[in-house]
Amino acid sequence: MWLDPKTLSKIKSMELRAKLIVEGFLVGIHRSPYHGFSVEFQEHRPYQPGDEPKRIDWKIYARRERLYTKQFEEETNSLVHIILDGSNSMGYGSNHTTKFEYAATLGACLSWLLIHQKDAVSFTIFDEKISSYLPPSGTKLQLSRILQVLDKAKPAKQTKIPEVLNEISSRIKKKGIVIFLSDLLAPESSVIKALKNIRYRKNEVIVFHILDPAELHFPFKEPAILKDLETHTEIPITSDIKQTYQQELQKLIDTYRQNFHSHNIDYLLFPTSEPIEKSLVFYLARRRKMLGKSSRKRAISSKK
Repeated sequence: MWLDPKTLSKIKSMELRAKLIVEGFLVGIHRSPYHGFSVEFQEHRPYQPGDEPKRIDWKIYARRERLYTKQFEEETNSLVHIILDGSNSMGYGSNHTTKFEYAATLGACLSWLLIHQKDAVSFTIFDEKISSYLPPSGTKLQLSRILQVLDKAKPAKQTKIPEVLNEISSRIKKKGIVIFLSDLLAPESSVIKALKNIRYRKNEVIVFHILDPAELHFPFKEPAILKDLETHTEIPITSDIKQTYQQELQKLIDTYRQNFHSHNIDYLLFPTSEPIEKSLVFYLARRRKMLGKSSRKRAISSKK
């Protein structure tokens, strides 16, 4: 049973939120088609032609009649950089939770899963500049630090996504996975360029585009005035603004989706009304895909 956003909004402690979501999620995948992502398989992957037979786990085969191999240590231990947009626009929320609360909770859940499967996690929160940064670590103390930082964090100031991403890119010395959580409300060409630069440094990049349902469907009616949370500009609603707004928003989403796809950057749009567990399923599916690619490359190399 997934936690709905309304119930989730009543839980103020980030530690308790993450614990309830992740533990409920892990129980749920045991009873679903995603069973292969359970903790039992955190250090195993499906057998691929070319794998050494001695690495087959015959105990799992006896239970499931499927071949799984024990992974090499470098396969199970990843370096993951989580980057959270903490600008004022992320403070918007039309129902139960803000974009920032949703994205922060998702970041906490991902950190919980990653650290419990022995990955090293760095965590960055930014607005005009980096406001919080925790260097990579895979310890339980790191998880506590992340949760404490998120409990105190609040949206502030304007966003400068490209500048911050370029600074973070220069800090990444070893390739890994970069998870970016943002509403992406910035000049799209510069955002795309900055994320491309990170991707071309041989990092895997996953973008979670977080938007409020009201931003997607524009339910506002005349007369009303919209106020930009970052620039404080006021815009009166007119009869034709809804259609224009929705066209421009769809154009923005399509631009991100097409450009990220063409540069092998994973992109997923998530309204804050969606259960966070769906985001976790997406991440784990992506991780499984990456591990499969990695193992196939080693198999090919070993045959040469």
